[in-house]
Amino acid sequence: MPAGLDDLKHIVCLMMENRSFDHMLGFLRGTNYPIEGLLGNESNLDGAGTPVTVTNDAIYFGDLTPDPGHSHFDVMQQLFDGGSTATTALSNTGFVKDYGSITNDVGNSHRVMKCFSRTNLPVLSTLAQQFCVCDHWFSSVPGPTFPNRAFAHAATSIGRVDMSPIGYVGISKTIYELLDENAISARIYCSDTSLALTFPRLMLKMNSFFGTFQSFLDACANNSLPAYCFIEPRYNTLEVENLFFTASDQHPDHNVEDGEKLIQQVFNAVWTNPAVRNSTLLVILYDEHGGLYDHVQPLQRVANPDGKTWVGGPDNPDPPFDFTWLGVRVPAVLVSPYIQAGSIDRTVYDHTSVIATAAKLLLKITPVVFLTQRDKNANTFESNLTLNAPRTENIQLPTTLRANMAEAAPEKLILKPLTEHQKELVRMNAYLEQKLPLDQRTKTDPNTIRTEGAAAKYIQDVMARLQAAAPAATAPGVAPEPNT
Repeated sequence: MPAGLDDLKHIVCLMMENRSFDHMLGFLRGTNYPIEGLLGNESNLDGAGTPVTVTNDAIYFGDLTPDPGHSHFDVMQQLFDGGSTATTALSNTGFVKDYGSITNDVGNSHRVMKCFSRTNLPVLSTLAQQFCVCDHWFSSVPGPTFPNRAFAHAATSIGRVDMSPIGYVGISKTIYELLDENAISARIYCSDTSLALTFPRLMLKMNSFFGTFQSFLDACANNSLPAYCFIEPRYNTLEVENLFFTASDQHPDHNVEDGEKLIQQVFNAVWTNPAVRNSTLLVILYDEHGGLYDHVQPLQRVANPDGKTWVGGPDNPDPPFDFTWLGVRVPAVLVSPYIQAGSIDRTVYDHTSVIATAAKLLLKITPVVFLTQRDKNANTFESNLTLNAPRTENIQLPTTLRANMAEAAPEKLILKPLTEHQKELVRMNAYLEQKLPLDQRTKTDPNTIRTEGAAAKYIQDVMARLQAAAPAATAPGVAPEPNT
């Protein structure tokens, strides 16, 4: 067994929001770095029939207003160019037309083909080139955030592809309980909230399974990191007494460089402590593509996790889906001192590969225990830890937050209207609040929340009350931490 696997004690997964592989890393492709990226001539037709070619001039904030479509319906349009899944070949040629149906402007629809240059994502690009990039990692579902994050936690979305904030309460078991049952520590670290709080078994042990991002940083510093860690970014910009805690999720309505800073923080927390660095595999992922262009067609013929099929309802535009193929490709980077710099892994992965790898390496049970048929059949990625001794060089990440854009100032973000994702996060926390006794609930009507700042304050209030009501006095705190 390679030394890296002998020494492995921790797997840390940081999952960001709504960016495709081509959009973030496609232009890293070069003669000396032959990833499955962009040649520069890839194109889609717009609504007027004009070819729109990929460009490398994506900016950190402001390109993607309104938010590109990434519902299951929109993804079908993007992949099949408006054709029937039964009669049309999968082509990845409908991205521009689908965005045009949202912007109602042919010119603005071209922005969905904008990608980042080699130099404008210094943190993510450096980590990809210094460690291992997985250039065939796909989201688990051709659809939005919630079902894909459900797959990352539980290897299933229990037959759902929608953004219902209470649609996933039926999830009965996750990787966290599986590890906990075998006396292996696992925790979700979130800066404001998490879909996983709606999973009943996790919520019952909130004090055991949830912590703050600051508590993750502290655990890295004092050598108390759980065996399995899942990190959620901040989804809403919060203002407290003129101090701003900026959203770090890289969702298209937020500043990408704030997410770069989060990635940098997580890497530094792991890498600067030799004891943690030499025993940790860090996985940097994105939950789904967010409606942004990618040229690689998703794999079909994968395992339906639990035999369920999405059928929707009479007022739901999403077509039926049997969960036998993957969603759009997303960025994925593996970091370990036992990984050779410049590694490129072309294996097909989806988010359940994290669960499968964690079960295989941390449980060390034969045969390997699994949650659903999807993680049972998922490829694992431990083969990338090939070095016999850990690397010791000081990896210097470039300074981030170089852009000083007034449009992305936190003072303006808190006044921004809610995206659909943020609306559902508010509804989710309204559902969670109903778990509290009447006298412990907020006095806020969630239907009156219209701005990102108001949503952030409401979610903070609900989370603090849930934490206060948790049975154990040692429940992790939920006070915010700035991304500094």
